[in-house]
Amino acid sequence: MQPEARRAELADFLRTRRARLRPSEVGLAESRRRRTPGLRREEVALLANIGTTWYTRLEQGLPINVSPDVLDAVARALQLTRDERRHLYILADQPANCPPPAAEEIVSDAVLRVVHAIELFPAIVCGRRFDVLAWNRAAAAFFGDFERADANERNLVWRFFVDAAYRARMRDADCVARKVVAQLRAVAARYPDDPSFAELIGDLRERSGEFRRLWNAHDVLENLEGVKVYDHPVVGELQLDHTTFALAGHADVRMTIYTAAPGSASERKLRELLERDPVAMGV
Repeated sequence: MQPEARRAELADFLRTRRARLRPSEVGLAESRRRRTPGLRREEVALLANIGTTWYTRLEQGLPINVSPDVLDAVARALQLTRDERRHLYILADQPANCPPPAAEEIVSDAVLRVVHAIELFPAIVCGRRFDVLAWNRAAAAFFGDFERADANERNLVWRFFVDAAYRARMRDADCVARKVVAQLRAVAARYPDDPSFAELIGDLRERSGEFRRLWNAHDVLENLEGVKVYDHPVVGELQLDHTTFALAGHADVRMTIYTAAPGSASERKLRELLERDPVAMGV
């Protein structure tokens, strides 16, 4: 990413964060004469205790030097989350511990043994773009046979927005969509020189109006655990906890394990799926 493009991303991020805040949320009086939603630039500057002209230049993507103290002040003024604050630092060209992308993502034998040792619960290893690099038998039974999938189908973001059957398995798919895009946005900022991100994002922007709208919202999120409810085409509804672990020494390569409460109907259904041949089932 060229400096001009990075500054443009920073400007867009600041504008979208400013637009989502109401004056009353930051202790300012509401005004009836606002042509656009959110705070004004001068209000952000006031809250951050910096000059209005300086902040305006920052939001316009002009080349200016930004100190960590000023970034912290802007982050507080815009009420950024921890993930958003980190994203702000990256776009301001002050990344912390952001490793360069590797030419190839390889899952070690040790990690593969861990993945396959997990018998009942689906376990997958994803690369920085959310490409599935490794999976166990339970994951093949639950998500489908990744061995037969092409490169696009192995990418969880692409699959969610392009494969209608896969998306239909997700309860509250609109909420999941927002989180998926926000997570991709957060990771992509750490790899500005990796053309594979631009390729994936460009393809999805062309294929999906929803993705394009969510990408333009410029939300960021780094969620490592949560609960998802699925409607599986074979066994019906399952409620699964998902926990993600960063792999030591591997930049943004993570293992995610989907578990069910002991003795629950969801655990029983996972066992049922394992008793079937996932390749023969074609799911």
